[in-house]
Amino acid sequence: MSEWRKELAIPRDAAPHPESNLEWWYCYAILSGKGGSRYALMTAFFRVGELPVGKGHYLIYSLIRLDKPQFIARSYLDRPLFYQMTGMYLPMYFLFRPGDRYTLNQYGQLLQGKLPSPHRWMKNVSVSSRPTVVRYGQARLAFEDDAKADFSLRIDDPEGTIELEFAPVKPHSLIDGEGSLNGLYYYSCTRYRVSGRVRHAEGDETLTGSGWFDHQWGRNYDLLKGEGWNWFGLQLDDGRELLASELHKPDAPQRPGSPHSTHGSGNARDAQAILILNDRAYTTKNVDIKPLRSWRSLRTGLIYPVEWRIRAPDLRLDLRVSAAFPQQEMPIIGPLRAIWEGACRVSGTDLNSGRAVCGTGFVELAGYAAVQDVPAAPPSQ
Repeated sequence: MSEWRKELAIPRDAAPHPESNLEWWYCYAILSGKGGSRYALMTAFFRVGELPVGKGHYLIYSLIRLDKPQFIARSYLDRPLFYQMTGMYLPMYFLFRPGDRYTLNQYGQLLQGKLPSPHRWMKNVSVSSRPTVVRYGQARLAFEDDAKADFSLRIDDPEGTIELEFAPVKPHSLIDGEGSLNGLYYYSCTRYRVSGRVRHAEGDETLTGSGWFDHQWGRNYDLLKGEGWNWFGLQLDDGRELLASELHKPDAPQRPGSPHSTHGSGNARDAQAILILNDRAYTTKNVDIKPLRSWRSLRTGLIYPVEWRIRAPDLRLDLRVSAAFPQQEMPIIGPLRAIWEGACRVSGTDLNSGRAVCGTGFVELAGYAAVQDVPAAPPSQ
């Protein structure tokens, strides 16, 4: 286990990076309302393009009702991303995976000017700095000051409007300051106090809870090769956070029901775990992420693990992570088809003290279409 003490270049690195071909701002929140209502949400703002100008933009978010349960997912893209996908990125992808019939079918629809359901067009996009404000259609993420971690989030969705304020409990943590893992530079702020309100058909509710923020940027082409990842952002009730991740390649296709399809991730590699304790981050590659239970999506036919054991002896943690409910699959435009992005519960043991630990968090599983031989046609418009 090693301790990372590199400094972030804030406010420079809080702002957009035009030289990157891929950049995103990501946050989640797990919230409580009145009368026992419980919510979760995830939002990710992507910026894509080889040149400093003419970037394409992609917005995904989920609105989750944990006490019902209910899962609403949205996927929006603008015209510049459409042109880049059809003119460059998808043709490059087919050089690596020419037999992907699903994506070829979707590409044909895009060339006809059709946007497959449930994806939608997005207008009124802008990204600015000093301070950083990201506006993608009906969603807005805004920092009061690039030198601080405080930010606000607003989403105007057909199902309701949500407005949240994120106040950091901990400072930024550098996750990858060299782009050594996948070409992306990466920092997080792993615990926020979140407050705000939601307005929907049931009324107007005040919300409080806990949140997480990630910012990544750099030059990356792994998606063109069909590579994916498993990511865990976990907040423990004792004040610690655990970020665990592993990458996987598509070179071991699996059919649903095969002995290894519970994992569904081909050849996992580059697993690591980072524990945030107070204002220090400790990292180790001595981590085992083992799937325990799977779920098959009726919409896509893809199989995802929905329960895991994460054992990180160097960090003195042995955890079980379970989906709050399995149906948290999010449609994604392009070869990914979908990701599993969901709220989870955490339980386990502190191996140092022997005491029980618990918590909550989010899990993201991407690239599962590339490692499962699941024939499917994209939905018609």
